[in-house]
Amino acid sequence: MNLTKILAGLLLVVAMVLAIGAWMLSRTPARPVAAAGSTALPTTAAPVQKHSVVVAAKAIAAGQRLTAEDVKLAELPVAVAHGFGSAEAVLGRTTAVALPAGAPLFAQQLLQGLALQLESGQRAVSVAVREPMAAGHHVRPGDFVDVFFTLDGKTDQAVVDTQTRLLLARSRVLAYGAASVENPPPSEAQRRAQPEADASARRGGARADNAQTAVLAVPLEDVQRLTLAEKYGQLTLALRHPDDTGVPDAALFAALPMALQPAAGRLAQDVALQPADRAYAGLRFRDLASGAAAARTAPRPTAVPTAAAPRAPATPAPRQQTVELYQGSNVQTVTY
Repeated sequence: MNLTKILAGLLLVVAMVLAIGAWMLSRTPARPVAAAGSTALPTTAAPVQKHSVVVAAKAIAAGQRLTAEDVKLAELPVAVAHGFGSAEAVLGRTTAVALPAGAPLFAQQLLQGLALQLESGQRAVSVAVREPMAAGHHVRPGDFVDVFFTLDGKTDQAVVDTQTRLLLARSRVLAYGAASVENPPPSEAQRRAQPEADASARRGGARADNAQTAVLAVPLEDVQRLTLAEKYGQLTLALRHPDDTGVPDAALFAALPMALQPAAGRLAQDVALQPADRAYAGLRFRDLASGAAAARTAPRPTAVPTAAAPRAPATPAPRQQTVELYQGSNVQTVTY
C-alpha cells in the first residue's frame, strides 16, 4: 500500500513539472524561420563612420593659387591616404596639375620645393663654386653672401681693364651642393648623435666639401649680370653676417645701357622700364665690363626718320647782271 502511494506521488510530481514546462514553452515567442537559400538581415545596422577629406569644389587649372572658393570638405566612407582633413592646410598653395571638380587633394598635387622660398620678383640661379671662391665651403643654405666679379682683362669679347667689383649684395643662398633650405645639413649635435648616418653621408658625397654648385635668390633684373659675369669672369662668394643689411645705392651710378632699345614713341618720357622689360632688353658684356663709358664710345644708332615739318618758301636769290667794258685792247667783265 505504501509503495503504491509513493509511486502515485512521484507520478503527480512529474505531471506537475511537465505541466509547468509546457506552460513556460507556450510563453516563449516563436523565432521566424528563414526561407531556404535566403540570408537573414540584422534587425539594426551599425552606423557607418565618415571621414572628412578636402576635395576640389570646381575644376582647378594647373598653377592656380587655391582660395576658399576652390576647395570644400567632403564626407567619405573611407579615409584617403596622404589627403587633407582641413581646408586651411591647402589655402594659399599652388596646384602642380589640373584637378577636376570633386577630386581629393594630395600633397603631390601641390607645388613644393625651392620655388616657394623665392620672394616676388626673384629668380633661383645656379652658379658653379670652388672652395677658394666660396668661403672655403663654409657656406650653408640660408646664408647671405656678397657676389664679387673679377676680370683679368684678357677676354676677347671686349678691351677691358683688370678689375674686381661687387656684383650682387646680400644674396640669399637657397642651396649649396646637395643641401638646401628645405633639406638642411645635420647640425654638429646631430652628427655626434648619429655617427653612422654622418659616415654614410660622407660616403654618398653629401658633404659641403664636395659641393660644385650654389643656388642663389637673385632679382630678375640682375640675372643677366650674373650669367654674363660667370661666363666671362670669375665669381667669388663672400659670406656675411645675416644682421648686416647694408647694400650699395645703385642710384649713385649710371645705369648700364641695354642691348635692345624701346621703339620710338612706345615708352613715355621720364617713365622707367619695369624689371621684366629690362631683362628682356638684355645686356652686352662690354657694357657690363666698362659700365656707362661703353655707351659713350659705342656708335650711335641710326635715327628713325620722322615726318618732316613743312619748310618756309625759300627767298629767291637776287638776279645778277654782267657787263663787259672795253678799253682799247683790254676787256673787263663787271658783275652787279
